[in-house]
Amino acid sequence: MRAFDSDDYRRRVLAVVHRRGGAEHSDPFEIYDIPLAEVDTLGDAAIRARIAEVWAFWQRSRDHPRYRGVIIGLLDLHTELSTALADRTTRLTLRDRVAAARAARDDERFAALDAAVTRLVARFGGIPADRVAGLRTWAATQGIDESAFALRTRRHRIVPVSPAAGPADRPRPEPIPAEVLRQIRADLDELGRITASAPPRSLFALLGVSPGAPREQIRQLRDEALMRNRARRPDRRRALLDDLLAAVGALLVEGDPDAYLDALAAATSERLRPRVAAAILVEDALLAAETAELVAEAEADGLDPQRARAVVGALAREQGVTAPSLPPPAGGLPPARADDWRPAVSRARAALRAGRPVEAGKHVATARELAGETLPPIRAVDDEVRTAIRAAGDGWAILAPLVAAGRYRAVLPAARRLAETAADVPGPGNQLAGELLSLAVARCTTADELVARARTAGDVDRERLLGEALALVTDHAEASTLLARSRPGPAPTPPAAVRAHRDGRSVLVSWRPSTTASEVRYRVTRFAADGVGRAVGVTAGNSLEDGGAPPGGAIPRYEVAAGVGGAWSTPAGTTEADLGTDGPVTLTGAPSPGDRDESGAGFDAPTGTAADVLPPPAGLRWVGERLRWTWPAGCTEMMVVCRPDGPPTAADDPRAQAHKVTNTRYEIDGGVLLPPGRPLHVALFCCVRQAGRLAVATSAGARLRLEPGGDGAGG
Repeated sequence: MRAFDSDDYRRRVLAVVHRRGGAEHSDPFEIYDIPLAEVDTLGDAAIRARIAEVWAFWQRSRDHPRYRGVIIGLLDLHTELSTALADRTTRLTLRDRVAAARAARDDERFAALDAAVTRLVARFGGIPADRVAGLRTWAATQGIDESAFALRTRRHRIVPVSPAAGPADRPRPEPIPAEVLRQIRADLDELGRITASAPPRSLFALLGVSPGAPREQIRQLRDEALMRNRARRPDRRRALLDDLLAAVGALLVEGDPDAYLDALAAATSERLRPRVAAAILVEDALLAAETAELVAEAEADGLDPQRARAVVGALAREQGVTAPSLPPPAGGLPPARADDWRPAVSRARAALRAGRPVEAGKHVATARELAGETLPPIRAVDDEVRTAIRAAGDGWAILAPLVAAGRYRAVLPAARRLAETAADVPGPGNQLAGELLSLAVARCTTADELVARARTAGDVDRERLLGEALALVTDHAEASTLLARSRPGPAPTPPAAVRAHRDGRSVLVSWRPSTTASEVRYRVTRFAADGVGRAVGVTAGNSLEDGGAPPGGAIPRYEVAAGVGGAWSTPAGTTEADLGTDGPVTLTGAPSPGDRDESGAGFDAPTGTAADVLPPPAGLRWVGERLRWTWPAGCTEMMVVCRPDGPPTAADDPRAQAHKVTNTRYEIDGGVLLPPGRPLHVALFCCVRQAGRLAVATSAGARLRLEPGGDGAGG
C-alpha cells in the first residue's frame, strides 16, 4: 500500500468519488485508498493508520471550494465505513463482495464497447481503420483506459478502409472563457448539494426563466433575488448566491445573453460529441430516436430548443451525416392527458423517501395543476408532505434549545435524523439540517481533539484545553469529568429561587445566580414522576430551556447545582409554587431612556440594567492580531471599550473609544481589531436588547491590558 499523499488522494480518489456523485457510489476500500489486492496482507494496525490519515485529510479539507459537499458526506459516513474495515473477518467478507461488485461494474462498462465492436465486425469483417480513433475516444469517456481498450479489441483484425469525406463545421469561437463557465457550473452544483435539491442547469434556471427571456425581466428577477439573499444569515449558501447573481448581472444583464447561450452550446457540444460519434459509428447514420434523446439532453444543459437542435445537427455533420428532422418546438404546452399527473406524484413520493418534503410539495403542486383537481392519490401524498413538514418543525423545536445551550452531543443524533427525513426544511435563520449536522460534527470533533490533548498536558494547559472543549460542547461528559478531577476545591454556594414555567413547547428553567465570586457553571437536572433524574444541560447563564420536557400536563421538578472547577454545590430545586405556567420570566432592570442604539455617539449605562444578569465573557486574549473571547450564553452583542491611559471606567467613558460588536461580525472577522498604540486598556461590557432597545452592563465583564510588545495581561 503506497504512502498517503494528500494531493495524490485528492486527484486520484476524491475527484472520482465527487464525479460519481458521492460516497454511495463507491466502496470503503476505494474511499480510504486501500488496494483490494493487498487486503489479505494488511494488518489491523495498517488499516487503522490509513483510515486515520484519510479522516485527518477530510477534516483539513472540509472547506474546500469544490469538494466541500462530498467531504461532509464522507465525514457523516466515517463511523459506518471505518467500522466495516476495522475487523479482519468482516474486512475480508466485505472484500469479496466489493470485488464481485467491481467486476459487475466493469462488465457493464465494457458491454457497450463490446456491442459496438461486434456490430462493426459483423458489417465489415473487422474494425475499420478509420473508426479506431473514434472508438477509442468514446471508450475513454466510459472510463476505459488505453490498455483495457487494446485488450478488448486486439482479437479483431483492423480492416483498411478509405475514410469517407464529409463536410465539417468549424467550431464557433467561445465569447466567454471556458474557466468562467466551469466556475459557474461548480457553484451551481455546490448550491444543489447544500440545498439538497437538483442543481440549476444554467443561470436562466437559477432565476426560473427560460432562455431568451427579456433582459428587463432578468434584471428584475436578479434584483429581487439579491434582496432576498441579503436577508439571509452569512454562510456558504449566501456567498454562492452572491457569486452566481453577480454572474447573472455580468453575463445576462450587462452582457449579451446570446453569448452565454453560445458558450453553453459549445460546452454541450464537447460533452455530446463522443455520444454522437458512437451512435454514427455503427449504423453510419443518426437515428430519429437517438436525435430526439440528444436534443433533450442539450435542452437539459440549459439551451433553448433552437440551439439544442443546432448543436446535434452540427455534431452529426462533423461525422459526415445529416441529423433527421424533428417536429418543430411547440409554441405552448401540449394538451394534458388524463394521467399526466401520475409521474409528478411518483416524483413526490421519491422525494419524500429521499427526505426532501419541500421538493415533494412542489411535485404535488405540479400534479394538482396537471390534474385540474386534487384527486385522492394527490391528496394522500399531500397529507404525507404536510405530516413530514410538521414533524420537521417539531424536530427543529427540539434542536433549538439544545443549540442555544451548546449541547452538541445531544444535537448530533437529532440533527442526523432530521437530515435523513427533512433535509430541505429550513430551521431558524434558514439553516438546513445538513448544515447544523456539519457544525455539530465539527464542534464535537474539535472538542474530542482538545480532550485528547488535555489527557497528557500539564495542569495549566489541561484546564485551558478542557475549558475550550466545554465552551464548544457543553455536554461533553469526559471534559467535565477530567476538569472535575483536575480542579477540586470548596463547593460554591448553591443558586436560589429556581423556577420553571412553560414557554411554548419547552420549559424554561431560571434561577438567581450563586454568590460565589468565580466563573460559575450551572448543571440542570429534570426529575420524572418516578423520581428518575435526567441531565438537561450545563450553562454559564441564569436560565436554560428544556426542549425535551414532556409536552402538556404538570411541569416536572428541576434541580440546579452551581459548579466551580470540579466542585459542585448542593442542588437547589423547584417547589410547587415555582412551577408556573405563565409567560417568560422578566429580567430585572430595564434600559434607561438615555441608552442609544449602535448609531449613537455613546451609551448610558445606568445601574441595574438587564445586561447585568448575563454571565461574563471568558478567555479574553489577544491572538493573531485579534481580540478574542468566549461569548456567554444569551449574549449576542458586546461593547468593546479601549483607553490608552488607564482602564475604562464605564461603557460610556468619555476618554475611551467604544465599539459595539455582534457575535455574527465577530465570527466573520475571526475576532475584533483594536486601534493602534500600546499600552492599551480594553474592557468588555455585555449588552442585551429589550423591547428593541439596547442595554449595556454597568460593570466590565472582562479586562485586558496590551503591552507595547503586544502581549496581553488580564486586568
